[in-house]
Amino acid sequence: MDVRDLLRRRRDKARRHLRPGVPLEEFFDELNRLGVRYAVLRWFETLPDVAPGEDVDILVADEDLHRLRPFLRSYLVPMGTQKFDVYSVSGLPGSDFLAVPYMTSGFASGLLDRAVLLRDRYRVPSEQDHFDSLAYHAVYHKGERSGLPENAAAEPAAAPAEHDYAAVLAALADRLGLSVVLTLEGLDSYLADKGLRPPLDTLDKLSATNLWLRARLEKLWGPADAGMPGLAVFVLRERAQHLIDELGTELAREGFEVLETVHLTGDVVDRVAEGVRGGNWGQGPWPVGGGGPVAYVIAYDLSRSLGDDALPANPLRVNDAKLAIRERLLAAHGDGPRFNPLHSSDDPRQALDYLALLGDPGIVTRLRRGIAELREHMTFPYPLVEVLPSIQRRAVTAVVRHPEHGECVCKLFYPGSRRFLDRELRARTEFAHLPEMPALLESGPNYLLSPRYRDTGAHVRRALPGLRHVQLTPRTSAAMARMVRDLHERGAYLLDLSTQNLMTDEVDGLKVIDWEFLQDFAGDRPPVHRSPSVLGRADGAARADGPVGLAGGSSGGRVTLFRPLYTGVPRALLVHMPGRVVPVLAEPGMVLLYVARLLRGAVLLAGTRARRGVKMSVKAALTLLFARPD
Repeated sequence: MDVRDLLRRRRDKARRHLRPGVPLEEFFDELNRLGVRYAVLRWFETLPDVAPGEDVDILVADEDLHRLRPFLRSYLVPMGTQKFDVYSVSGLPGSDFLAVPYMTSGFASGLLDRAVLLRDRYRVPSEQDHFDSLAYHAVYHKGERSGLPENAAAEPAAAPAEHDYAAVLAALADRLGLSVVLTLEGLDSYLADKGLRPPLDTLDKLSATNLWLRARLEKLWGPADAGMPGLAVFVLRERAQHLIDELGTELAREGFEVLETVHLTGDVVDRVAEGVRGGNWGQGPWPVGGGGPVAYVIAYDLSRSLGDDALPANPLRVNDAKLAIRERLLAAHGDGPRFNPLHSSDDPRQALDYLALLGDPGIVTRLRRGIAELREHMTFPYPLVEVLPSIQRRAVTAVVRHPEHGECVCKLFYPGSRRFLDRELRARTEFAHLPEMPALLESGPNYLLSPRYRDTGAHVRRALPGLRHVQLTPRTSAAMARMVRDLHERGAYLLDLSTQNLMTDEVDGLKVIDWEFLQDFAGDRPPVHRSPSVLGRADGAARADGPVGLAGGSSGGRVTLFRPLYTGVPRALLVHMPGRVVPVLAEPGMVLLYVARLLRGAVLLAGTRARRGVKMSVKAALTLLFARPD
């Protein structure tokens, strides 16, 4: 086996190297012989001579990308041969730019169609495409690093760029008879007039490494929140169109209120397909493609109802929700090949840009009205002191100042979360006799009030490295077993009973602070050690309402505080044994499991470090071995 094969990356990257022993002329001759649709994008005038350290930027048709693999590969250790940056029309994995296509797909495909042969060997853009693509590269990829001034009033760049973009663009414009202002703003306006400016969501991604572009977007489109913080558009794709109802359910579980659902038809489909995701609806890194856009589900992030002063914005909120929902939609789809079922805007500015493609002049007014009603619903009944940390999927929890009770905790439920409020109220009344039940001070149509307990952490025996959960004191474990037996005798169970939902107040003692998933057995009760409270799942209970990550009837379940790692005692033994026996077994069991976890972590860490060390040593040695001589 050629040792160089061992140095190839598992997956190709845009940066690749020519196979050792293949001259540059021979490489291009072979591409031409195979009929590959490609074009060298720029700085091609001196080919086959390339300045030391320079790379060759090449655009390739999607269907021909695989034909480059015998000649161009990504290596863990560069071979010292000619560098290439390879981009495909739709931005296929390993040939994209910042996770988006290098150019809009229509522009890129047209450039390849119009490419011409330079000196009968090298396919390059036509002169018009050369100007347009170089302007595109300077404005959207390089920004100020191109050396071009921001506008006619700006000072020239302090440091020269690696290439003289202004001179090359000026020469091309002169030959083409173009009257274009050769500044970043002038070229952006020129490209926009020609329909070559990328869609806003693509520009946002490109602006991550282009500070000028980021400021330009703010100037043209306004701030990212667009005056409508919380607005988001989720775009369902064709292969998942039968999951549109599930999408609405999953959005509610993530704390979003669906405002409108728009099924895309007629010309709207084409406008959305071209104006969203850079026009790229290919399969991407998935085994099969998800298809084009079929529906908009327009939603509002209910956590934004309180405003930035109460709750700072999370810029990844929509993206995180999209990724989580995407996985759950795929799980609902079945065991077929995986695909991308869902796209979304990243911020309200993008959402409004998506909505503009619908051609519905009244939609923004309707959405503003709906959001205003939601914000009115999400108002705390008493002066807000501070918002408490929480995931905020079904409610927002905060400290408020009550005229009689002083500072207390108010849990304000979202409009679609009435059943969770009802369960909390039932727990605080029907099960008020349980010592672990928080007191109910007051309730309203969308809130309940509890005392402000101060957690001393007295229920924690020790923290667990690498986990948010903790080991519990034997007394706490015995109390939880007694509480679950009491619930079980009354035909009820509590899902999502985790160590994170416990707190110990210095005066009022141990409390379980989340009762949103208190439910009744639909049929015969299982043995108490098989209760969903203990297992963290509701086996066979199709109507069971579970938290995110747990569907009714799931066999996977969630981590509960009855896990032996947290209590030191097997589940069945813990819920059946007398409380006074628990300490005898719990402490030795927790110590053994704690030590076992530490040892396992140490072994895994040592293995990772050893593999990393070997990899770095081999890479360093082979770099020296295969380095190109000066």
